[in-house]
Amino acid sequence: MPEFADWWAITRTIADYGRLADQRRTVDMAGLFATDGRMLMYRPRTEEPADSPQGRDELIAAFDSLAAFVSTSHVLSPSLVEVEGDTARAHTYCMSHHISETPEGKVRFTLSDRYDDTLVREGDRWLFQERRKYTDWTESTPLRR
Repeated sequence: MPEFADWWAITRTIADYGRLADQRRTVDMAGLFATDGRMLMYRPRTEEPADSPQGRDELIAAFDSLAAFVSTSHVLSPSLVEVEGDTARAHTYCMSHHISETPEGKVRFTLSDRYDDTLVREGDRWLFQERRKYTDWTESTPLRR
């Protein structure tokens, strides 16, 4: 079933992004994007992206900001995927938890995100052409010892 193979490859790209972010493998994260791919990152209640790195070098630099955290955990919902030839659209919800060390102790910063993705087929891989990350809300909570 070609549709299932495409769905599987696309959802694997999406899942790999979260796993690689948690492992701080920023070069590999950028490798999930087309050469001229870009990411638009929207903060809560904004209509313009706060950041929009394009191309693998800019994406790597943006992803390197994860190094500020002791650890992260990305939890993804199932993705809604629509394939049309060699392009696809995918919609995914994500809760990401980012742990920081502060003088007062560890703090968890949680983001509720939605990703609207445009992907392109390159050979046997599906890569992000454009990834729009909408942060709906955030929360910061001290962690118990």
